[in-house]
Amino acid sequence: MSNNRRRALNVVLVLSLALNLLVFGGIAARMMGFPDGRPIPPNLFWVLERLDDEAQARLRPTMQAFSDEMRPIRSTLYQAQQGVNNLLTEDPLNSGAIAEAFSKLRDAGLEYQDIAHRQTLAIFGELTPEQRVTAMRFIQERSRPPGERNRDRSNHDESQAP
Repeated sequence: MSNNRRRALNVVLVLSLALNLLVFGGIAARMMGFPDGRPIPPNLFWVLERLDDEAQARLRPTMQAFSDEMRPIRSTLYQAQQGVNNLLTEDPLNSGAIAEAFSKLRDAGLEYQDIAHRQTLAIFGELTPEQRVTAMRFIQERSRPPGERNRDRSNHDESQAP
């Protein structure tokens, strides 16, 4: 392999590593901003939180099945990330193996996203229009930056004070 090609591959690997570290760093920072350590609820159980008891009871078996379906891909995603992490600390650095590990991590992430999107569509298809609006409000609240959520919550608390 020529020096230019090797250099280009190293640049691509460093950029890929930087992007992954940025994403995972953002996730870690977001997790630290939540007292329970979970910025994203597991699977779709969060949809049930704001629904009436009847809707919760009706959807719970579907949600449990979805959780069971997602468990192996979560494991695959975790293992793929561990593989990348392990390879990045080896000496000498094996660029080819790291590129392959990143590819596996990307594939696992895309599979996870695909399943999550399909499950979201299926659950939202079971909700009434009003329930979908309620669920979307919850999603929008959770997707706002933590500082805005805390500021709005404290303003809401102050307006509720006697």
